[in-house]
Amino acid sequence: MDYEQYCRLKRGNIKAFRELYRLELRRLWFICYCIAEDVSRAAPLLLNSWRAAVERVVTSENVPDESFTVLVSAEIFKMASGELDSDEDYKELPVPALESKYSAFVDAIMRLSYEQRYVYLLTAFGGLDAGTVSRLLGTPFEETKRMIAGLSAKAQGTPEIKSMDMRSAVYLSTQLKSPNGAPFLNINIPQFLIATLEHDYQLLMLRYGKEPAIQNAGGKTKSMKTAANRNQKSTAKRAGFRYIKPIAITAVIVIAVIAAVIILPRVLGTSESTRIITYNVDEITYGSVSTTISGSGTLTPVTSETLTSSYAGEVESVNFTVGDEVAENDVIAVISGNNGNEEIVAPCDGILLELPIGTGDEVAQGSSVAMIMGKDGFTMGIAVDELNISSVALDQEVTFTVDAVSGTYTGQVSAISYNGSASGGATAFQITAFVEYIEGVYPGMSASAQIVIEDSGDGLLVPVDAVGTSGDDSYIYLAPSGAELGTAYDEDEIDIDSLTKVTVETGMSDGSYIAIESDELAEGNLIIVTEITSTLTGSDSETEGGAGGFPGGGMNFGDFEDFDPGQMPQGGGSFDSFGS
Repeated sequence: MDYEQYCRLKRGNIKAFRELYRLELRRLWFICYCIAEDVSRAAPLLLNSWRAAVERVVTSENVPDESFTVLVSAEIFKMASGELDSDEDYKELPVPALESKYSAFVDAIMRLSYEQRYVYLLTAFGGLDAGTVSRLLGTPFEETKRMIAGLSAKAQGTPEIKSMDMRSAVYLSTQLKSPNGAPFLNINIPQFLIATLEHDYQLLMLRYGKEPAIQNAGGKTKSMKTAANRNQKSTAKRAGFRYIKPIAITAVIVIAVIAAVIILPRVLGTSESTRIITYNVDEITYGSVSTTISGSGTLTPVTSETLTSSYAGEVESVNFTVGDEVAENDVIAVISGNNGNEEIVAPCDGILLELPIGTGDEVAQGSSVAMIMGKDGFTMGIAVDELNISSVALDQEVTFTVDAVSGTYTGQVSAISYNGSASGGATAFQITAFVEYIEGVYPGMSASAQIVIEDSGDGLLVPVDAVGTSGDDSYIYLAPSGAELGTAYDEDEIDIDSLTKVTVETGMSDGSYIAIESDELAEGNLIIVTEITSTLTGSDSETEGGAGGFPGGGMNFGDFEDFDPGQMPQGGGSFDSFGS
């Protein structure tokens, strides 16, 4: 997750929260529906998973290594592996559907068994890797990799997909899995789902002692209380009559939050947050950490050329098929016409991507008869933040990974645009990265790229949470005598002040590990890493983490069920600023 976004979310910035769902909520809503096959089960699955992921970010002491989409996907995976909740309040929500051109792929997904389906969806579209799935399922890594590969082959190997033109099938499949999420843009997110997510986030921030800030249309920031007093319109009127009851419940939550601390405990139950401290035994390792720029996108061949017929005529012969390698000057086809025979010749060494003609076909003058992709490499655009663009240079090394093939590939920065594009208060600059031709890669396939802009060099590394500070000094604690790697001590099992405390010089960090220097330490020394978690205890329940921290993943609204948002008094809550 981006560090700036992480900090803004922890501060309760509603604009940062909205940036999370502008694109990825559509993809995740589609995934949840395909898993649940019913909107009344898909909506609770999405909402509960989203809440759990947000709480994980808000309560984390460090920036999560994973993207927010992957955090939500992991929560969906956990919940999908058990029994899904159903809520009739959601039964009339519209089904999230893709365009008809993707129907063969969606049908193939829905033919998988339930267990196969949620694993495939969350790895192919949700961003989970084999390591995460292996941990969640408790299966060996190599076995998990084979299972995921098998599911992918099964989902892509239906007769309907095999009967498609190969280039079209590859292109559409790549689009579906692409990080840009273009196929999901037309999915409609019901306003009620968005409003519910935002209200849950605001309640979560209040639980942790932070009043969320709401940005109005003019860009000015107001507290939740100020924004709620602006007017009397209700979201229920905008969302439609059939959603009045759920929206009414949400309205009451906001009113309760705004009113005072006196009302909030009655909604949540009398509760308090307790910190739990655990001391884990880890070891000092040797290696390096680095600062990187990462990007993802689709690959474009450096050379791609469409061949056309110069004259009208009949296709006399075709010498290759789609997917074949051709050499420069190879005769791909011969067309016979009034002007004699015309040879369609390959302009370069490459791969035959399209061949929409067959022997005996009639072609018109200027008709497209073949498309060749050169083997001189691929390019991909990467957006670089304004804070990092000065660290990028031409010919700088770029590491590529491609979703469709295994391995990593080394390329370089081939172009830099210094004409920035502003969005959401930040400016990004486009760079172009080049990589040599990769066997089995076709135009439009998804890839990720990473550029190392600073490296610590080899040295001693420890987890970030192992380092404490006192004034200007940094230090770590050595593990007690007799401790073993992986041991976890409860707070009352160890006297931290009795341990050996070593002052260290700290260097670069990648968010998980930090470089240190000390003449008293060496690789393999066992150290203490402090882990702090929060448990919410109350008179009616205890909850640790979970779906938004609310018992049972929801809240009991009691007498508020029949609340009519149309009867809100003057000065009551407004939902106009939510979900826009």
